[in-house]
Amino acid sequence: PRPRCPARRPTGPRPGAWGQWWLLTRRSAEILFHDRLSAAIVVGSPLMIVAMFALLFRPGVFDAAHPSPAAAAMVLFWIAFGAFFFGLAYGLLQICAELPVVRRERRTVLRLAPYLASKVALLLPVLAVADALLLLVLRALDRLPDAGWDVYGSLFVSGALASTAGLALGLFTSAAVADPSRAALMLPMLCFPQVLFTGAFVPVPMMAAAGQWISVVMSNRWAFEALGAGADLPGLWAGGTSPLGAGLLSSYGDSFGHPAWTRWLFLAAFTLFFLAAAALVLHRRCPALPRPRRVSRSAGR
Repeated sequence: PRPRCPARRPTGPRPGAWGQWWLLTRRSAEILFHDRLSAAIVVGSPLMIVAMFALLFRPGVFDAAHPSPAAAAMVLFWIAFGAFFFGLAYGLLQICAELPVVRRERRTVLRLAPYLASKVALLLPVLAVADALLLLVLRALDRLPDAGWDVYGSLFVSGALASTAGLALGLFTSAAVADPSRAALMLPMLCFPQVLFTGAFVPVPMMAAAGQWISVVMSNRWAFEALGAGADLPGLWAGGTSPLGAGLLSSYGDSFGHPAWTRWLFLAAFTLFFLAAAALVLHRRCPALPRPRRVSRSAGR
């Protein structure tokens, strides 16, 4: 059999990082809009979450005169989880299906930073629109408080950062698995801990010590606490007329007593960590060709 020729580097000028990012973003957009499965996930996920809210919760849970304190906490939790789920579901199928192409192009010109940045740049606007629509529809259905732009600005930033952290986790997982079928199997495994250890069903102060430590590495916990701080859950529980408010305030402690921006820092840190982990995994799975050594003048004489 004929020996395989090693991959060669292009002889022409190598595209810069900006040029690669723009080219890859355009290519990813074309793939996204022509892939029926990805398009169905992009469109279907927000519709599913909004329908779930309309069926689960009655209107007026944030009404100070007749509040439903437990339901208000659950509404905010499902907003946090919905935003996380949007990002995770969008990111899971982005890389694993392209691994053969990435591996081939890494042997020529492809850089990992522009490649990952193109995925984030393409999906972040989609996620931001989904998060904004989620808040808009829930407010129209009276599942959120009657508040001003400052409150809803905080809620939007919290949801968008939760989506971004979920997207980064999805990209990292997509880079680590072998094919889309395995990525789909990872979806429930990644979601269940984010539900159990967020602090919604069992408040973090009420968890066992091991559970409290696990909750620290759950991005959804920090999104939930940011949303609770932005919507002033402690104020609703303390000032509302429901007898359940005092008990919930005691159970959750100071979970929502910190400014929302302190929780945004945690979400940003999760995003950077998972993106760096995705780059490291891709670097190992799709190594670039070693650069040719330069022959010194003294050696050539």
